[in-house]
Amino acid sequence: MIPYNSSEISFVCKSEYDPFWEISKYVGTVIYLGIGLILHLSIIRTILITERKYYAKSSFFQVFVTDSIEVSVCLSSILIFLSLFVRFFIYVPPLCPIVSPYFYNPSFLLQFLYVIVNLARFAKSITQIAMVLNRMSCVMIPTGYDSMWKKLTPVVWIAIAILPFGGTWNCIISRVYVEAFRGGFTMNYIKAVEWAALSKFQSIYILTALFFTVFCTIVTVYKLVLIPGRVKSVEKSLCLSSIFISSTFLLVAGTQLAVAFCSVCQGSMLFILQLLAFDTFTVGSAVIMIITDSKLRACVFPYTWKPMKIRTASPSKVRAASISMY
Repeated sequence: MIPYNSSEISFVCKSEYDPFWEISKYVGTVIYLGIGLILHLSIIRTILITERKYYAKSSFFQVFVTDSIEVSVCLSSILIFLSLFVRFFIYVPPLCPIVSPYFYNPSFLLQFLYVIVNLARFAKSITQIAMVLNRMSCVMIPTGYDSMWKKLTPVVWIAIAILPFGGTWNCIISRVYVEAFRGGFTMNYIKAVEWAALSKFQSIYILTALFFTVFCTIVTVYKLVLIPGRVKSVEKSLCLSSIFISSTFLLVAGTQLAVAFCSVCQGSMLFILQLLAFDTFTVGSAVIMIITDSKLRACVFPYTWKPMKIRTASPSKVRAASISMY
């Protein structure tokens, strides 16, 4: 184990980037991440408060709302993180020489932000696995699906709360510092335990989630095509939502594979692509759910889409009634 480095770490800011274009990139980033945050908070309000009776017994929505909470925490942290430390200071070059000296020495704020953002990202991989397993079990064992997930959902919540620490423990005990990046600066860390690289654990978590995503999605699509009448339309729409969300996760997995196995791909461009891929995954899940679920869409945008006449029974009860004849 390497001793904690508490010395001052300084650097020279780069001056070759056009401030106008860099600031424009920052403004665009804040706009689309802000929209994603608002959508996720609206979904949480709908599922947990305004339409609680309708969604309470659907295990998929219970897993998804957990994901939304994680995403909201992640996006909130990322917005603060980006606004104050990463993209704000990357995309506003004139501030770099003014602000960077304040972070040459160890900072609890830097440590906290770096850890919380990475915890939320690891949690996304866990929720991705839970959602694709939920959809696969829906089409594989529709009659026992509800009772099984009533028992599994609390286990999923515990896993989401605990497992991310398995990949971030080293950065919790390591020195977090700032370094020059493009026209500004970003955060990095000095590994306290040399072999326990954050990128290595990210690859393990993301590739594991990728395996489950590909396998479960193939099985789900196959069953939906093979036995189209076995699953009620309410559950079919959730399956389609899961499939579309999984497609955005492939972008995250692709960039992580490049980081892990392509030594010539390393650089600022790959770093930006990784950020964009994860942004698409986090914002995209809310957009996809709202597009594919008419009731959720009507609740989030009550003045734009008129609510459809839907029975007050929960999605799981509607589906259970449809399969009772089999």
